[in-house]
Amino acid sequence: MKGRNTYYFRESIIILLKTKWIGPYLLLPPLLAFMVYAEAYLFAHGVAGIFTLGQRTVLAIWNGSLLLALIAGIKSCLFFSKMWESSWFRNSLALPVSRPSGFWGPYLAVLSIVSAIFILTTGAVVAALQESGRVPVFQIIAESYIPVMWAVSMGAFLGMLTTGTAGSMFFTILLLLGFMTGLPFVSLPKWLFAIIPPVGRIMTLGMLYPQGLIQAVILILHSAVFLMLGRLLFGIGSRRR
Repeated sequence: MKGRNTYYFRESIIILLKTKWIGPYLLLPPLLAFMVYAEAYLFAHGVAGIFTLGQRTVLAIWNGSLLLALIAGIKSCLFFSKMWESSWFRNSLALPVSRPSGFWGPYLAVLSIVSAIFILTTGAVVAALQESGRVPVFQIIAESYIPVMWAVSMGAFLGMLTTGTAGSMFFTILLLLGFMTGLPFVSLPKWLFAIIPPVGRIMTLGMLYPQGLIQAVILILHSAVFLMLGRLLFGIGSRRR
């Protein structure tokens, strides 16, 4: 991206680096690292011995992923809704800049910031545990990144569709439903699995092949579909201005 194509990306990064937006994200790595360190201490003293080191590694990474997905989804709904409805953004559409970048620029900016926080978070987990045991850490990290990416995509769609507050509430409910699909005692009609994101199922089946891969592909497709719907709504809305 060069010149006029990077205008919205650069402006979004400047906004996102303000304390109001990035503050909640920066609390995640130290809090999660402390939780993992505390669990490791309890394990060493025989208090948390029911979990193996590998199981605690997987659980810690997924805890970080879900917390980040929740924060990223809520903040994305608020950010996208506020930005695209702002008078500054509406006036900027008259500038000699690429209109499609008005959608992709902010989206990539949010995804970049959230991805950086994800790297810091998972890095804090691995560093806190020091020894991860015989666990495919990189596979788990790759799988746990998908819900984070999905959260930003849903935030872009909901930020375009409705207000930030309404979008945040809907996203929270959707994430909760998606998490519940992975619980063994939850039984839902099969057609609902086409609507509800398989966040919980990718957690429980991620280490199995091909079940885990299937759930990962479904969640990626879910993310792509709603991202494209958000782009479509943006195109319709920008033509009316």
